[in-house]
Amino acid sequence: MASQEYWKEREARQRKNDIKNEREYRRHIEEIYQNMIDEIEKEINGFYGKYARKEGITIAEARKRAAKADIEAFGRKAKRYVKDKDFSTQANEEMRLYNMTMKVNRLELLKAQIGLEMVAGFDELEKYYKQVMTDQAIEEFERQAGILGKTVINRMKAADAIVNSSFHNATFSDRIWMYQDMLKNELNSLLQTGLIQGQNPRRLATHLRKRFGVSQSNAERLMITELARVQTEAQKQSFERNGFEEYTFLALGNACSKCKKLDEKHFEVKDMMPGENAPPMHPYCRCSIAAYEDSEDYEAWLDFLDKGGTTEEWNRLKNEEKSDKIQLTEDEKRALLEYKSFQSYKINELLRNNSDINSLPEEEKIFVRTLDSALSKIPKYQGNLLRTIDFSDWPNSQRKADGYANEFVLDETIIIDQYWSTSKGVGYNKNANVKIYIQNAKNGRDISSVGLDEKEVLYERKSQFVVISKVFQDGIWNILLEEK
Repeated sequence: MASQEYWKEREARQRKNDIKNEREYRRHIEEIYQNMIDEIEKEINGFYGKYARKEGITIAEARKRAAKADIEAFGRKAKRYVKDKDFSTQANEEMRLYNMTMKVNRLELLKAQIGLEMVAGFDELEKYYKQVMTDQAIEEFERQAGILGKTVINRMKAADAIVNSSFHNATFSDRIWMYQDMLKNELNSLLQTGLIQGQNPRRLATHLRKRFGVSQSNAERLMITELARVQTEAQKQSFERNGFEEYTFLALGNACSKCKKLDEKHFEVKDMMPGENAPPMHPYCRCSIAAYEDSEDYEAWLDFLDKGGTTEEWNRLKNEEKSDKIQLTEDEKRALLEYKSFQSYKINELLRNNSDINSLPEEEKIFVRTLDSALSKIPKYQGNLLRTIDFSDWPNSQRKADGYANEFVLDETIIIDQYWSTSKGVGYNKNANVKIYIQNAKNGRDISSVGLDEKEVLYERKSQFVVISKVFQDGIWNILLEEK
C-alpha cells in the first residue's frame, strides 16, 4: 500500500471518531451556556418582580440606591461561589473587578449579580476545555506511540504545556475570558437599553438568548480549533521523539481549497507552523499530518503495519537483520562479554580516575581500545532511557546519593568519563536513591543487537549530557538529561 493512502485511511478513521466526540463536547458547552442563561433570567425576573410597577421600571427607579440587605446577600452568594466552585485565578480576578466597580444602585447590583453567574459559567467552561484538551493530547501521544513506537517520558507534563501554550498570540484561556468580556459588555448595554425603552422581561430574555447564542457558537468553534492545534502539536512532538524529520499534510474529508493545495506535500518537522503548513489552517479545520520519510524501508514498514504488524515487531526484525550484519572480531566479542561479566566496575573505576587512557596499565589500555572499537560497530538506540543508582548498602547512603546528585548541575553539561549503562523503558528498582532519565536518546549503543542484554544500552566513554531538571522527592533524586 502507498504511504499516502495508508495514512489517509488511518487519519480519516480517527477524524470520524473525533467528530463523534465533538457532539458530546457541543452538548456539554450548550449545557453550561443554558445554565448561565437560566440563572441570569432568574436575576432579571427577580429584579422586575421587586421593583416593577404597572408601567414597568424606569431608569430612574433602577438607579436608586440598592438596599443594604440586597448588597449583603450578593456578597454572601459571591463568597459561596468562590468557595464551592473553586474558581480559577482568572475567575477570581474577574470577581475582584466586579466588587471594586460595583456601585450601590439597583442597576449596578443587578449587573454584578449577572456578572457573578457569568464568571461561574465561564470558569466552568475554562476547566472543561482544559480537561478535554489535556485528554486529547495524552490520547494522541498514546495513538502515535502505537503507530511510531516511542512516546514521551512525562505525558501529563507535556500535555499541560501544549494545552496552555499560545496560538496566534493568545491561549485558549485568554480567548474564553475575552468572550466573557464581550458578552458582559453586550448584556450591560442590553439592560441599559431595555430599561430606557421600558421593555418587559420576556422581550429582554429574547434578546439575551440571541447574544448567548452567538457567544456559544464562538465557544464551540474555539473548542474544535484548539483541539486540532493540540493534536497537531502532540503529533509533532511524537515525530521528533521517533526521529522523523519530515511530515506530510493530509487534506481529509470535504477539505477547503486552502487545505487541498497542501494535500500530500512534505515539510520539515522543525518548520511546522499551524495555519501555514499544518492544521488547524482555519477554524473547524479537520485535516491532519503524518510522519514521512523518503525511503524503501519506510514504505516497507507501512506495508508491515497495514498487514497487522506493530512497530515494536518491526523494530525487532530490523535489529535481528542488523545483528546478522555486525562483524565483530573475536577480541571485540570477548571485550564485550568480559565487560558484561566482571570487568565493568574495575574498568570504569580506572576511567573515572584517569581521563587519559594512555595513563592506564597496558592490559587495561588494550581492553578499553578494543571495547571502544566494538561499541563503534553496534547500532545506536533511539528512545527514552533510565539509569538507576542504589547506595542503600553504603554507610551514610543518603549523603552518598546527595554527593552523586550534586555532580549534575542544572542547565550545565556533564561529561561522563566512563562507560555508562542504561536501560530501555522505565524499569523499577525499589532501593534506588538516584534515577536518571535520558529523553530522546540517540547515541547509546544497543547491545541487544549483538545478542547481549535485551534491555541494556551502553554509552561510550566521554559521552556528554545537558541537565534539564533535577528534583528531590520522597528520598529519591530524579534527574532528567538530554544528549549533547
